[in-house]
Amino acid sequence: MIGYYPINPGMNTDSEDAFGARFFRTHFFDRMRQVCDISKDTPILEILLSSGQVLDISQIVELKSDYMLASVFEDTRDCERTYQAYIRYITIYRINVLTQPLEERSIGFSPHEPIVDVPPEPLRVTKKQPQKQTQKQPQKTPPKQPQKLPPKKKK
Repeated sequence: MIGYYPINPGMNTDSEDAFGARFFRTHFFDRMRQVCDISKDTPILEILLSSGQVLDISQIVELKSDYMLASVFEDTRDCERTYQAYIRYITIYRINVLTQPLEERSIGFSPHEPIVDVPPEPLRVTKKQPQKQTQKQPQKTPPKQPQKLPPKKKK
């Protein structure tokens, strides 16, 4: 049958996604720091999406309320190039945290804290002050007085 079917039909739809913004802001980076402290190997973070695609994450750049911006390795054999991907939390199905010896892979996930979603400051609207006219007004010349003619001589 054609249609959309949730991966976990028993999931409560009222709650936040299991791998939502709160998870990445709290538990995730603490856990990644522990992995890096315990092992001197290269940390690797794989995010498996609900589409089946696996992303090998270089670093999480930014966390927003509905999605994250991540830098993703193009080819894990050399880890030379990355691209940026916007990932909706709702599409994250599984997260794998692995380690590999430095000899096999020298570059992996960078567990630094990303930029966290900060609500923008509201725009401040100021009333426009009426501008004074700066055009030069023509100078008023006094009205011309009618010339008085000398009285007419009577003949």
